Amino acid sequence: MASKATLPETENIQAGAFGKSLTRAGYIGGIVLLAISLLLGNAAGDNLKRFFFAYLIGWSFIWTIAIGALFFVIIHHLTRARWSVVVRRVAEAITITFPVLGVLGLAFIIPVVAGYDDLYYWAHHDAHLSHHIHGKLGWLDPTFFAARYVLYFALYSFIAYYFAKRSRLQDETGDEQLSETMRVASGPMVILFALTTIFAGFDILMSMQPAWYSTIYSVNIFGGGMIGSYATLTLLSMALQRAGRVQTSITTEHYHDLGKMLFAFTFFWAYTAFSQFMLQWYANIPEETIFYIYRWYNNWNVVSMLLLVGHWALPFLFLLSRWTKRVLPSLAFFAAWQLVFHWLDLYWNIMPNYTWPVANGVVTGPLTGDPAAYTVGFTAVDVTTWFALMALFVGAIGTALGKGKLVPVKDPRLGICLAHENF
Repeated sequence: MASKATLPETENIQAGAFGKSLTRAGYIGGIVLLAISLLLGNAAGDNLKRFFFAYLIGWSFIWTIAIGALFFVIIHHLTRARWSVVVRRVAEAITITFPVLGVLGLAFIIPVVAGYDDLYYWAHHDAHLSHHIHGKLGWLDPTFFAARYVLYFALYSFIAYYFAKRSRLQDETGDEQLSETMRVASGPMVILFALTTIFAGFDILMSMQPAWYSTIYSVNIFGGGMIGSYATLTLLSMALQRAGRVQTSITTEHYHDLGKMLFAFTFFWAYTAFSQFMLQWYANIPEETIFYIYRWYNNWNVVSMLLLVGHWALPFLFLLSRWTKRVLPSLAFFAAWQLVFHWLDLYWNIMPNYTWPVANGVVTGPLTGDPAAYTVGFTAVDVTTWFALMALFVGAIGTALGKGKLVPVKDPRLGICLAHENF
């Protein structure tokens, strides 16, 4: 029989002033940085094209972290997990930011519907001239695209609020049956989540390069999101403890398990990335190999190698060690490291589509023309927009943390979780 422990009466399980500080600093910082980003983007004189590309990268960064947290919550209930009870509220706080993320995404969805054609090539009037694309334009109609976007975020928000609401209700009522209700619901919810994420990944990110396709693309994006999510859970839990919250509830044992999951999804991300690469390299079909050809010329090959080494090899090597995961400064370092490389991975996925060559007066779109014309070219707006969206995300999380307790105090598995040990 598993041992149990009780939550000390002196434990501070309210976000209180900490949550309010996150909200205030996040929203103010985000708005200021977003204004700076807009000024920088406007100064570039490219019809805000660079700004919108940077915005989509930054938005995808926080969106993928949120879908990773939602998967964490669903799987927690589906498997009746014990070790993760004390960090589940942090994950729930991340997931109930989906309505805010949905609104932030409208910043690039509405312009596309209104006729802005410098972000998604399929919205450009020359797209129908490509025989690789014109057959897809029915699905990639701007209005239909926006309608699907609204549906995706309605579904994400529904799943997130379904679990968060019952989790908090259990704090008030102590009804243990609610845990079983959530476990039963988690089965169909995980299927709904998977379908939503697969189609959202195809629509929002893969359609940036509409002539190219991969059935595993959204799985790879999901893998990156899981890395970002476990890194965020780790850093946010540490921040709460530094602020005097949940100091005895979350122990080295829980951080050890968060580190294990960070390690596991680092490998999962690399596995899906290699699977996509290997199959397309082996098939050697021009419509597929263009994805890699344009990421291997000029300085894009440096970014590609950086991802291989920095997002997989080094974290994989160091996180193998038990002590890297149990020494908290070390775990915090690799969590922050993986967040930076998660952003770089999204940059590598999105930014090569920024270049649209022109041939015989026709805009041929991304991944066409001379590969030598494709360069990395980091700019200030890439960074300021990323920081702006991260700050707004932190502000929304701060608000969510303030809604209820930081630990599900009436969860029937809380006692086992508090006594959890890794052997």
